[in-house]
Amino acid sequence: MTPLAISPPRSTPEPDISSIPQDAATIPSSATPQALTVCIYVNKQAKVGPYLDRKKVQQLPEHFGPERPAAALQQAVQACIDCALQQKAVFSLIKQGYGGEMVSVSASFEGKQHLLSLLVVNSIGYVLRFLKKLCRSLLCDNLFSNQPFQQYDAVSESPEVYENRRMEAGRLLDQLGIKI
Repeated sequence: MTPLAISPPRSTPEPDISSIPQDAATIPSSATPQALTVCIYVNKQAKVGPYLDRKKVQQLPEHFGPERPAAALQQAVQACIDCALQQKAVFSLIKQGYGGEMVSVSASFEGKQHLLSLLVVNSIGYVLRFLKKLCRSLLCDNLFSNQPFQQYDAVSESPEVYENRRMEAGRLLDQLGIKI
């Protein structure tokens, strides 16, 4: 019996890239992913419903962001808690997230600090849907938007005209398939 000769494995030589121009070998900056951000605008003219204090809503910033979607969501939800007539009531209306990365919002009631976790999201659509549902629960539809609110001038435009223009903008978004 003849012993088998084992030859060393052939190695594949590394390709010669010295002839490739350096700029073609680098990834263009336009191909690098940009951090997704959202800006949530506050409608200070909105009807605030029975849960929020109008004076506190008036003191909110014009918008939250531009921030990562999770950060903007956290700021907007925390603003609702901070503007509450009774933080416990608002806190109980917030849907808690489970699993994944979380951000927290807090409220003070019954002599204690309470924390609630929200799921970290990277979807602007999710943030807008979450806020729309929260505002519906708070009976204050139209408090937040991803578009700036044009505050109506009582002299040149009535609240009815303003509301009609706002509704028309909503119909346009629906026609474009944009859900908020």
